[in-house]
Amino acid sequence: MSGNATERGASRSSIGRRRVLCGVGIMFLTSTIHGVARAEIRGERRLSLYNPHTDERFDDTYWCDGAYVEQSRKRINWLMRDFHRDAVAPIDADLLDLLNRLTATIETERSVEILSGFRTAATNRLLQHEGHHAAAHSEHLLGKAADIRIGGIRLKHLRRAALALNAGGVGTYWRDGFVHVDVGPVRHW
Repeated sequence: MSGNATERGASRSSIGRRRVLCGVGIMFLTSTIHGVARAEIRGERRLSLYNPHTDERFDDTYWCDGAYVEQSRKRINWLMRDFHRDAVAPIDADLLDLLNRLTATIETERSVEILSGFRTAATNRLLQHEGHHAAAHSEHLLGKAADIRIGGIRLKHLRRAALALNAGGVGTYWRDGFVHVDVGPVRHW
């Protein structure tokens, strides 16, 4: 009997050690996975924007440690407003991320010139009346589009980089010297 009791005690001790080791292993694995997840969301995203119509600039962090910076979003919304009417609307976060990825793709720290961001329906109709290429159901009306150029970057390179991202619409206006990008359906013209 005492041999049986010793075996049971050793068996319980062995099971106890396995549980502890298994628990430690799970805790290590969990902390490693959470560490990787935290590492993926840490950091910041920056944009450098310039509106030549209003001579306004934004050069700051707009996303930090997994969240959009509200003050930066407000400043960007203002810079990308319909300057014809001083009408402000929220600029889609995906558009900001697209502009961030675009500047990273072409490896520039120069400002993205915002020729047109958000547009009201009235401004869109005015542009159509003046003969500009303003689509009736433009993504600009939703804060999901920007007409851009970047000083020192050839239009064909900007266009190629935007197309490579495959993130939405890309229109090239060779004569007017800008590229339209949006986060609507993938298409190009």
